[in-house]
Amino acid sequence: MWAAGCIVVLVVILGLGSCAPTHVQPSVPTDQCDWTGSSGGGGRGVRPVYLRCSRGTVSWRYPRGALRVVLSGGGDGRSFRGCIKVTGPARVYLEGKGTLRPVYAPGDGKHEALHRCFHSRGQLAALYVEADEPTPGHTTVKLRYDLELEPVDENGKIVRRDEEAECRPCTKEELAETYCKSDLVARGTVSAVEIRPDLDASELVLRVTKTLRRVEENEDNEVDSGDLGVEREIRVRVSKTCDARHGHGEFVIMAKKRLGDLTLACAPRLEAWAEAVRELQSAPCLLRS
Repeated sequence: MWAAGCIVVLVVILGLGSCAPTHVQPSVPTDQCDWTGSSGGGGRGVRPVYLRCSRGTVSWRYPRGALRVVLSGGGDGRSFRGCIKVTGPARVYLEGKGTLRPVYAPGDGKHEALHRCFHSRGQLAALYVEADEPTPGHTTVKLRYDLELEPVDENGKIVRRDEEAECRPCTKEELAETYCKSDLVARGTVSAVEIRPDLDASELVLRVTKTLRRVEENEDNEVDSGDLGVEREIRVRVSKTCDARHGHGEFVIMAKKRLGDLTLACAPRLEAWAEAVRELQSAPCLLRS
């Protein structure tokens, strides 16, 4: 619940002065994935928005005042890593204990396609979306979010995965699980590796020889098996800490779509993947090679 005292904290931290939110609008029903709304001729209050999906979109027309967007990672109490992409006249802050950490601001010098990421405190995270000065032709704020639960160890303890851990090769069991959860699995050769310091990542330029699995998401955030035809060449992001290099031979690229961009999950050589398929006794779905 948004207490009145929190508004005072926000005013002090952001220095909003006379433009600060003066009241909190009444609670609205919980949405599952997306929220669309308009300030219209309304005041400069703080409007609460509650979302309970792993990914979705907030569309805010004619923004005035602020939104407090509460994201939920699930009902088991696990924390999550969240990433967002924002366009339009707004500044975004992650709410903490009496503090607000800047996450996004227009013209902050960072590439618009850069994923702005954060970690939740428990199973919830609150983003404070403050309307900025509008510019001609930009009257809508669009915020896309993607949440991924933190992994747990064999004792059920949450393990916060660092970037270096994401670079290690996947085990056979992880390969099977990742295959079944990936948005795209394709066989192909790596034609180039491009360093993208503006995106804080590298991009694998992959020439596809065969698509093994493809899942698309429609406008209602429902997933379905898409046409297995795919572009002859695709780009897949990988963390810059992984020091990705151009390797010879054919790979099985397993990637997840995050905020519209494909990010690498696992990339075994075709021979290693075929061996794993033969040796695995069970898998969450039908594996193909």
